[in-house]
Amino acid sequence: MSSEEMLYAQGAKIWVPHAEQVWESATLEESYRKGAGFLKICTESGSLKEVKLKADGSDLPPLRNPAILVGQNDLTTLSYLHEPGVLHNLRVRFCERQIIYTYCGIILVAINPYAEMPLYGPSIIRAYRGHAMGDLEPHIFALAEEAYTKLERENCNLSIIVSGESGAGKTVSAKYAMRYFAAVGGSESETQVERKVLASSPIMEAFGNAKTTRNDNSSRFGKFTKLLFRNQMGVMYLQGATMHTYLLEKSRVVYQAQGERNYHIFYQLCAARSKYPELVLDHQDKFQFLNMGGAPDIERVSDADQFNETVQAMTVLGFSIQQIADIVKILAGILHLGNIQVSKKFNEGSEEEDTDSCEIFHNDIHLQITGDLLRVSAEDLRRWLLMRKIESVNEYVLIPNSIEAAQAARDALAKHIYAKLFQYIVGVLNKSLNNGSKQCSFIGVLDIYGFETFEVNSYEQFCINYANEKLQQQFNQHVFKLEQEEYLKEGITWTMIDFYDNQPCIDLIESRLGVLDLLDEECRMPKGSDESWAGKLIGKCSKFPHFEKPRFGTTSFFIKHFSDTVEYDVNGFLEKNRDTVSKELTQVLSESNMSLVKQVMTLEEIDTLSVDTAKSSTLGGRVVISAGRKQVVPSKQHRKTVGSQFQESLASLISTLHATTPHYVRCIKPNDDKIAFKWETAKIIQQLRACGVLETVRISAAGFPSRWLYPDFYMRYQLLVYRSKLDKNDMKQSCRNIVMKWIQDEDKYRFGNTQIFFRAGQVAFLEQVRANLRKKYITIVQSVVRRFIYRRRFLRLQMVINGIQRHARGFLARQRVQKMREARAGLILSKYARGWLCRRRYLRLRHSISGIQTYARGMLARSKFHAMRDHYRAVQIQRFVRGALARRAYQKRRRNIIICQAAIRRFLARRQFKRMKAEAKTIKHIENKYMGLENKIISMQQRIDELNRDNSNLKHKTSEISVLKMKLELKKTLEVEFKNVKAACQDKDRLIEALNKQLEAERDEKMQLLEENGHAQEEWLSQKQTWRLENEELRRQIDEIIEMAKNAEVSQRNQEDRLLAEIDNRELNEAYQRAIKDKEVIENENYMLKEELSRLTAGSFSLHGRKASNASSQNEDDVGYASAKNTLEINRPPDLLSKNYSYDSTSMVVKLRAILEEEKQKHKNLQEQYIKLASRHKPTEDSFRPACRVAGRGT
Repeated sequence: MSSEEMLYAQGAKIWVPHAEQVWESATLEESYRKGAGFLKICTESGSLKEVKLKADGSDLPPLRNPAILVGQNDLTTLSYLHEPGVLHNLRVRFCERQIIYTYCGIILVAINPYAEMPLYGPSIIRAYRGHAMGDLEPHIFALAEEAYTKLERENCNLSIIVSGESGAGKTVSAKYAMRYFAAVGGSESETQVERKVLASSPIMEAFGNAKTTRNDNSSRFGKFTKLLFRNQMGVMYLQGATMHTYLLEKSRVVYQAQGERNYHIFYQLCAARSKYPELVLDHQDKFQFLNMGGAPDIERVSDADQFNETVQAMTVLGFSIQQIADIVKILAGILHLGNIQVSKKFNEGSEEEDTDSCEIFHNDIHLQITGDLLRVSAEDLRRWLLMRKIESVNEYVLIPNSIEAAQAARDALAKHIYAKLFQYIVGVLNKSLNNGSKQCSFIGVLDIYGFETFEVNSYEQFCINYANEKLQQQFNQHVFKLEQEEYLKEGITWTMIDFYDNQPCIDLIESRLGVLDLLDEECRMPKGSDESWAGKLIGKCSKFPHFEKPRFGTTSFFIKHFSDTVEYDVNGFLEKNRDTVSKELTQVLSESNMSLVKQVMTLEEIDTLSVDTAKSSTLGGRVVISAGRKQVVPSKQHRKTVGSQFQESLASLISTLHATTPHYVRCIKPNDDKIAFKWETAKIIQQLRACGVLETVRISAAGFPSRWLYPDFYMRYQLLVYRSKLDKNDMKQSCRNIVMKWIQDEDKYRFGNTQIFFRAGQVAFLEQVRANLRKKYITIVQSVVRRFIYRRRFLRLQMVINGIQRHARGFLARQRVQKMREARAGLILSKYARGWLCRRRYLRLRHSISGIQTYARGMLARSKFHAMRDHYRAVQIQRFVRGALARRAYQKRRRNIIICQAAIRRFLARRQFKRMKAEAKTIKHIENKYMGLENKIISMQQRIDELNRDNSNLKHKTSEISVLKMKLELKKTLEVEFKNVKAACQDKDRLIEALNKQLEAERDEKMQLLEENGHAQEEWLSQKQTWRLENEELRRQIDEIIEMAKNAEVSQRNQEDRLLAEIDNRELNEAYQRAIKDKEVIENENYMLKEELSRLTAGSFSLHGRKASNASSQNEDDVGYASAKNTLEINRPPDLLSKNYSYDSTSMVVKLRAILEEEKQKHKNLQEQYIKLASRHKPTEDSFRPACRVAGRGT
């Protein structure tokens, strides 16, 4: 049986072509026989098919790799190295395992996931640091670590070439590679260098990236970044960087296809127009250079935030505020320049249009703004947009421009300004990134455009694909070189590997009478055109096999590139290759009053890859288009074209890459919809062909792609030979015995120094043999094991059955004996049970009868008791009712008797009152009769006065003592309160001092921790607001306490006045009572005089007050026997006495009046003294504040 028949056996997995999926998996329904004309297969979708074959079997379908090799992290380790195997391995890793990185020999294949992946943090960087490539999963950090380790070990220059289609993630991959170098090559003292290297990316993306139909952040220029390292004590430290750019797409400044945008910086500036009102910017749709594509916004991207990030990065990289302001003015000037309207011009005196000239109005607002922003003469700018100067030997001629020529001049000027500004920015970046010290070595990161093919391909796509042809040639040579070096190192015999050489395609582009040569020649022709150049191409380049002419017309041509055949449209090739701009317009800008505009327009194009960075100019970054040498005022005839400049810079780049050790990153775009982990097979297979992955696979498959170390091969395939041919001490010979037994063709393998090399498919053949042997041996082992298992199961079952029978017989015998015992025990239990039941029945009956009797007797006794209780209660109710009726009749009769008595007493009292009133009218004759009693009354009054004086002195002293005691107690109370308030004030002061210290500490902490400033400010404001509310609350409480104190003071005064009034009233009452007693002694001598004097004193010192509530009548005659209240009116005027009783001889009344006045004066003096004493200890508002503070703190 041949190896093909063994591999293509029934059930084998193969790949067959598919119209949509490119390749489809299938299974063989029948085994292949040599010479068979077809194969019966069953596809993965379930359909049965027949595949036709050639008689020699040379077109057998490719086999699928064994399951052990599916999902390998290196495509070159696959046993079957072919297109479907590579594609399936990538799909399994990307879609099923969501792994975006895969090795393909020296290439790192990176598939854009269109999703955020947690793969680039500091912990991941530390994980890959110090590990060789292949120790961990494939990663951009693993490739960067390989380059950095080689840099440390060999101190040589290296490069990382990142390529791929637009939108495949080239810029992101290059950014992460530079981030890794900045992280591992940095030091604590040089973090500023790392920041600058990482901060250059936002600036270059803003000025050099734009949205295309395939990518929202497509790089529209090539960039080669040199990360400069210096060797310090055997460790490489990042020293700086330089940046070189290639072929900026200047045409995008003035034109964008549908669905695309201009460079990001213009939209960012329009979004941030509120910060720069002097630029007179409007919405981006208002500018001609920004609204062509109809796609002004990018989803989930804020242009305003991106502008802030760009400005911050420019600040980090050394741009001054004035430089940034001038740059945004230049950018705004470009936008306004695009809005300058070029209109038709009519001949003077007629309405006929002048087709050879045009007009720009003097009052064009955008023209004036452009002149103001760029600080140039708007009139000169208008003049040279409308005119052009043709120079001859001795004179020059001014020729007017048509509308198309004026618009072209305007667009060319805009492109020229932006290109020079881009050159200036790159120069400033290089100056900031490179500190000028001597470099030891570098790692270059090349982020360059991938192979591009669109519906309409122009000059830019031609240059991009030309660059990719050169890079692919360099890649093929390097891969071939590595492959041959591996064979030489292992010491095996080998033959030359045939690989695709794209040198003929490169010769078509850059050889004499090639595409670029003919293009430059046509550009030098005065009347050269795109159509004439296309005709020359078809006539001169048809001999090249990679050139095809179109079937119809002469406006396009075809070039067969290494990845695809591309059709180029010749329209615009000459203009873009010349890249001419009016010398007069550049002269106008050179005379600008803005220093930056003047500086930008005088920049010279320098190829920084061909000169030393330290010797370049201050602004010397690699510019938009690289040129050769420094030239003096280039003339129109000797000025190099864009194609020649690009060819020279590309040659310089390739020579730089040849001088370094390259590492390759191929970025793959999985779909055009930008959906996460969506796999489009047709698109991916086209990119794999274009980026050289399949070419690497083909070169590997042409040699010996499968390689095994001797120990690994021995451990896996040792069962393929007898143990006698194996020797652990000589694994190489053991492996040789294994291979020579099963593979007879010696060309299918080679034995190296450390590895065994196999042709494609041989490892899969050995895997198949190993699987067959394992199946055979496993079958033998299974038969022996099954016999052993079943015999052991039979013996165990026999032993179990014997034991079960023995135990069953014993169980039956014990069960019979148990039944006999239970029968005997049942009889005994039934006898005792019947006796117990009878006794229980008798006891229950007796207990029931006794209970019934007990309840019956109790019921009879209770009924008798209830009858006796009801009789007693009825008797008691009758008794209380009779008593109530008797008392009610008694009360009624008694009330009637009292009413009668009251009426009789009222009648008698009225009659007595009338009689006494009549007698009172005859008092004058009694006074004349008893005139001699006046002397006695006067003497008695003198005695009374002496006694009153003594008594008043004693009482005055007593009252002073009591008042002083009260004042003393009040003072002590005030002192205690004052001490408490003072202590509270001190506590409050200490608290305030502590709070002040705490506040100062917080302020110091705020100054140190600027990041927490906002939060601390909010806490301070809230605390301040709380204190303000507390202060307002304290003020309110103070006002309330002051008001309460005032009210308390007023009430205390009123109480003191009331007490003094009561004291005066008491003293007067006492004096009055003493006078009454003396008067009663005199009245004893004469009964009639006593009666008159008693009425006199009653009329002088007391008044019978009567109100409506206690008087039976309000008239003079209605005086009853109701009680009356006797009060002493101390404030009664003395003239009332004279009105009622005008007796001339009543000197006693006069003296009593004098005593009353004297007592009033004493009262007044005492009150004044009390007020003076109280004012000394009167609490003020200030004395209440500490107490309020204590109260506020307590609350």
